[in-house]
Amino acid sequence: MKMFKSILFTIGVLLLSINISGLFKSMRNPEIYTEEQTLRNRVNDITIKYPEILEQLNRREGESNIDFAVRINKVVNDGFAHYWKREGIDKYNLRVPVWENYLLYSASFVNPKRYERYEFSNYKKNLERGAGLCSAHSIVVKGILMENGMKAELMDIGGRHVVVRAELNDTATYVLDPDYGIVVPHDTTAIQANPELVRAPYSKMADLYYPDAIDPYTTDLLVEIFGSYKKIYSVDNWFEHFSYWAIWILPLFLMMPLVIGYFRKTINQSGNVN
Repeated sequence: MKMFKSILFTIGVLLLSINISGLFKSMRNPEIYTEEQTLRNRVNDITIKYPEILEQLNRREGESNIDFAVRINKVVNDGFAHYWKREGIDKYNLRVPVWENYLLYSASFVNPKRYERYEFSNYKKNLERGAGLCSAHSIVVKGILMENGMKAELMDIGGRHVVVRAELNDTATYVLDPDYGIVVPHDTTAIQANPELVRAPYSKMADLYYPDAIDPYTTDLLVEIFGSYKKIYSVDNWFEHFSYWAIWILPLFLMMPLVIGYFRKTINQSGNVN
């Protein structure tokens, strides 16, 4: 029994050590800033580094909801790479690294369809990693707006794109697209009724891509997408929230039997001496 308790204690110490080491690491690989030179997709895809971007995401004194939302949309666009390639699963931590969360890391092998390339519910984790598709960009903007008292939701547009629908005041509801850094000053209902409302905001799509980019989104395609169906895009994952508590509780639980046994033995020995 003592051997078993010792084994559990050792595993607990190992897991605790992994957690602690993760506190001093960032999921953002600096190579993401030069990846576009190889990928040849988005021009100037990511220009703001982490954690410098955090300061720019703070609300400025006297900044209105609209001004703040428009600025944040662009900051996230400049500080987040459009990248979700399989070859970058471990290079850019699309698979949650073991030192970040060993439970989510393990889940990537148990349920690879869901966790091998994992999109965080927690916007701060997506921001730290700095790589993802339109949905990850939008999760970050939504999270920041909601923390600043604005109502925001993710919208799946035509099954091809994810944007943020943000209610910025009593009369202004905007569509924010941080993947492209574009703002459409209309609600999604009006846009679906008249998709041409997005043509002007998305008119310079060709300038956002390298000339040799493969299958770039075009202005016409965005007009078509916005004219299709829309639905709420949900990313909330209870297991993610649970795991960030569990990765600390589990090691302590594993270490407890040996620790309790040690104190019991000490107390008994003290009683016998007395």
